[in-house]
Amino acid sequence: MIETAWLRAFASFSEDANMSRAARRLHLSQPAVHAQLKRLSEELGVPLYRRSGRGLVLTSHGTEVAAFAREYEERLRDLAARLAGEEQEGHVVLAAGAGSLLYIVGEGLRAFAQQRKTRLELLTVDAPAAMEAVRSGLAHVGVGTMASNVEGLDVRPLTNVEQVAVFRKDHPLARKRRISISDLAGQVMVLPPAGRPHRMMVESALQATGVSVKLGAVAAGWELALKLVELGFGTAIVNACCRMPRGLVTRTLSELPPVRFVAFTRKRPSANAVRLVRTLESEGEAWRRR
Repeated sequence: MIETAWLRAFASFSEDANMSRAARRLHLSQPAVHAQLKRLSEELGVPLYRRSGRGLVLTSHGTEVAAFAREYEERLRDLAARLAGEEQEGHVVLAAGAGSLLYIVGEGLRAFAQQRKTRLELLTVDAPAAMEAVRSGLAHVGVGTMASNVEGLDVRPLTNVEQVAVFRKDHPLARKRRISISDLAGQVMVLPPAGRPHRMMVESALQATGVSVKLGAVAAGWELALKLVELGFGTAIVNACCRMPRGLVTRTLSELPPVRFVAFTRKRPSANAVRLVRTLESEGEAWRRR
């Protein structure tokens, strides 16, 4: 038989795969937490975590068990509240990147919060981390780009966003009404960190057209990229949904594919998660009509 304490211990451990911090959160000794996780793994017959370098990471089975453990705890709390006749407060966690929260789902979150009494929590993480948060049950809903790996999740489209080049008004390209990738030849660019999906997409487009650019700065996040463009560090390619500071101009790059934003949940999501996704879909439709 699987004991509730084992599931609670594993849910806490899976937040950051750290035994010591899980023990502090649970007010238990580290050996006690380790023993509970070992019993859970033995009872299920699968490894739930493994060592990776100096740390620990969840296995695929561990991710699934973590999601189950959190859902189980939520259902127990809801049951206890109903039996006690207490008013139940809805609860849903959304995981998304700063850009998605600022420019894609902000109005949808406002609309959701106004519908009824539901406590909404936000996790600000990049798209891969949002996927993992949803898979492990740390979040009920995630938002990211379709370029991310959404295997095993239910996915709903929100909106497609064009990509634009952005530069200062005194930049030579500002005098052109239309530009193409070839116009960026020799330009100093503000690019995302190496390995990021957007950086790889830009580099692929430049390579495909034989265009070479100079690196002026590396910026993680649209807000920082736009600030660096303001300061004269170069030209950037960003999503058209970004709020442009005064003094900057944009030109659509039709050669680049639009960025597709999606919402994703685990299979059989909670009622609050479904309601949040439907609200975000509705707001996404409104965004496309702007």
